[in-house]
Amino acid sequence: MFIFTIFFNLLTFIHSLYLLACLPAYNEEGIIGNLIKKIIPLVDSVVVCDDGSTDLTSKESQDAGAFVIQHLQNKGKGAALQSLFDFARHSNADVIVTIDGDGQFLPEEIPKLTEDIENGKSDIVIGYRFETEKDMPSYRKIGNKVLDELSKTASNLNLRDTQSGFRAYSKKAIEKINFKNNGFVADSEILIDAATKDLTISEQHVTVLYNTGTRTSTQNPIRHGSSVLISLLEMVLMKRPLTFLGIPGLIMSVIGIITSSLTLISFNETGYFSIPLTLLSIVLFTVGVMLVLVSGILFSFNRTSKSQ
Repeated sequence: MFIFTIFFNLLTFIHSLYLLACLPAYNEEGIIGNLIKKIIPLVDSVVVCDDGSTDLTSKESQDAGAFVIQHLQNKGKGAALQSLFDFARHSNADVIVTIDGDGQFLPEEIPKLTEDIENGKSDIVIGYRFETEKDMPSYRKIGNKVLDELSKTASNLNLRDTQSGFRAYSKKAIEKINFKNNGFVADSEILIDAATKDLTISEQHVTVLYNTGTRTSTQNPIRHGSSVLISLLEMVLMKRPLTFLGIPGLIMSVIGIITSSLTLISFNETGYFSIPLTLLSIVLFTVGVMLVLVSGILFSFNRTSKSQ
């Protein structure tokens, strides 16, 4: 009887967790209303951040039963996620699920993501998409692979899909995570920040629909991918300056010293002075020293920021 009571109380506790679905959206008229209607039976509340849409995304979301946060202008997915996280903190949500408003993910797979959070096994669960990639456009395969590798390098996390927008977060994660990027790099920044804050991250395979017959991106894929890549590279350099600036800089400086020494030895032995090698050694040494100095400054800045 005692064991049954504990089990019943545990089930009651799990069921009482406040589950909030968060949808960043931009010009998703004709898609988002049906998506919200499918999500509502699976969660306690739905909130949409309309990131400056020029269509009827907000009205369609409200009519479907969602609370809507409106940005007056398009700020980017990261800005929409920041507004949604702030809303989740103020609404005291126990678990949030982020799902893109373009209809590529299946709402019925939400319980698959929230299960490990509800039973205390994970703080963040990512819906990874890459068990099969046959339906993914080629440019997406290449772009996602590059961004995945950079994100994993910056965070030291061994994850299969760092770019998926279909995720679940625990209350602990909601309160601890801090990110500032307003664009798509926010997905990576969240994981990089989570890796430094003792948050457990796991993955669950989810279905993704690429050929939905609707436009799932409003940006040129090459321009968009380049922008995300540059922003992520900047973040990687900022997060791990000693690895990606300091060590290469030290190697370049040593090569510069060796090259200049060989040039002097050659001059002493043969009387021939190589101007190209001299210039090369000067450039290598100078650039190397600059990289080491910059890495030291960034490392000190990061240490100071974390201690505040």
